Amino acid sequence: MRVIAGLARGHKLIAPEGDATRPPLDRQKEALFSMLTDAVVDRRVLDLYAGSGSMGIEALSRGAREAVFVDLSEDAVTAVKANLAHTKLTDKARVTRQNVVTFLEREAVLGSVYDLIFLDPPFRIDVNDLAAVFEVLRNGNLVADEGLLVLRLQTKIVPPERPGFREVKNRAYGDSRLLFYKPI
Repeated sequence: MRVIAGLARGHKLIAPEGDATRPPLDRQKEALFSMLTDAVVDRRVLDLYAGSGSMGIEALSRGAREAVFVDLSEDAVTAVKANLAHTKLTDKARVTRQNVVTFLEREAVLGSVYDLIFLDPPFRIDVNDLAAVFEVLRNGNLVADEGLLVLRLQTKIVPPERPGFREVKNRAYGDSRLLFYKPI
């Protein structure tokens, strides 16, 4: 796993040990960022269920203004911090070890808004938990009007209802797929 393009191009990234984290393959990440094009430059990025931080770090490397990484796993947070240090992108990042819904509820109270949100939950996530994330994102007005949310799910999982968001793209890659949503 590596950074594909930008300032940190070619830097190798580490992932937390075990099978709880499943970072996207380089070709999947490359395809994703090819679709995003200018949706990254000078944007506020939120990397939920960050794992290794691969998605947020790629966005920072390609010109994102800042990125916030959220994961409940201590191993994941340690990996994200190490990857940020290795790529020299720490000054544009904030890493927090917290439950995703709890974090989003706090951000809503603070009035935070994000332009690009990566939502890459564990494959074993309960769809109801994922629905709760979408609900807080919508009710908390956390997605910018022209913002974009990218969800990575196992292909066999049916995404939850997402009131307040419309699907704009759906691409399958092996055993996972990328779903793109815009706020309504």
